[in-house]
Amino acid sequence: MSLPTVDLSALQSPGPVTSITAAWEPAVSNDNQPMRGFGGRVYFYDAENRPVKINGRVVVYAFDEKGRAKSDSRPSEGFEFDEKTLNSKGVYKKSKLGHSYNLWIPWDAAGPEGEAKKISLIVRYIPKQGAQAVSSQTTAYLPGRNSPALMVAQMEQQQERPSPVPERARLTEERLIESNANRPRALQSVIIR
Repeated sequence: MSLPTVDLSALQSPGPVTSITAAWEPAVSNDNQPMRGFGGRVYFYDAENRPVKINGRVVVYAFDEKGRAKSDSRPSEGFEFDEKTLNSKGVYKKSKLGHSYNLWIPWDAAGPEGEAKKISLIVRYIPKQGAQAVSSQTTAYLPGRNSPALMVAQMEQQQERPSPVPERARLTEERLIESNANRPRALQSVIIR
């Protein structure tokens, strides 16, 4: 009689961070002076593709894409999170998906006069020991008064990554486009999204 084999990989201690995944959304802080910025959920993975708890610092590099040359690799801003901050109650979270970190990146003052922004974000993990890890670049948008170049960039990104739209939302979207028939077609999809 033979016994079934048991997968014990979940009991192994996690290895060093080999990859990082970050998802960013525009957000507004409601402190004394409201700020526009980005709220992010960041996961750090080991070689077994398991989300792990980290032991070190995190730096988020932010690049304002307005007028930035393709050869310019200098970030517009850098935001560092020390180990104490990363392990605080509002930042660290363990869920069914595993260990994750909620990060806030402030950008500028909130208000009706704010210009729309296209910002690229890169996360770098600097452990106490071992090799560093860097995420791939993520592009996020702050809503606001749009410049023509930003509207074109948003349209191009939407065309690259089409997202499934429920039938009811698609029909509503088509009605909105029809009611704005005197606007150029290229601007309609940006304005209603």
